[in-house]
This record gives sequence, C-alpha cells and structure tokens, in this order.
Amino acid sequence: MPIPKDLMDEMISKRTAEAMRAERDKVRDLTLTALTCLGWSVLGVLCMLWSAHTTSLVFGKAAFYGGIAIGAGGILFTLLAAYRRGEKRGDW
Repeated sequence: MPIPKDLMDEMISKRTAEAMRAERDKVRDLTLTALTCLGWSVLGVLCMLWSAHTTSLVFGKAAFYGGIAIGAGGILFTLLAAYRRGEKRGDW
C-alpha cells in the first residue's frame, strides 16, 4: 500500500530539516576542532619561542620540548575527541 502524498511530503520536509541540522552541527564541530588545533599549535610555538628567549639551558630545553609536547599532544587529543564525537553523532 503506497504512502499518501501529504504524509510523504511531511516526511520529506522533516528529514530534509534534520539533515540540514545534522550538517550544520558537523560543520560547527569541525570548525571548532580546527580552531582548537590552531590554539594548541600557537601555544606550542609560544613555548618554543620562550625557549629561545630564556638564558638558562635547562629551562630552554624544557620549554622547547614542552612546546613540542603541548603542540603535538594537544592537536592529537583534539582530533581524537572530534573523531569520537563524529562517531557518536554518526557522521562517519
């Protein structure tokens, strides 16, 4: 038995609105993820720049390697969290 036209039109409009909201949420989350990755990389670079500014060899090495760890670790954590959120939403 075919679905009545008015019910079909209502289902189509409802699913279209849901798809638009889902796409909007995905784009918003990916944009926030990209900005967060940018923030982590800036923080890591600032730590590495501070290592070039300091006069102590010990603090310089600590700041340099800390900047590498902060930048890479922050980006990795952010991307893994975004992947988990996308899996939970059903994006991929």
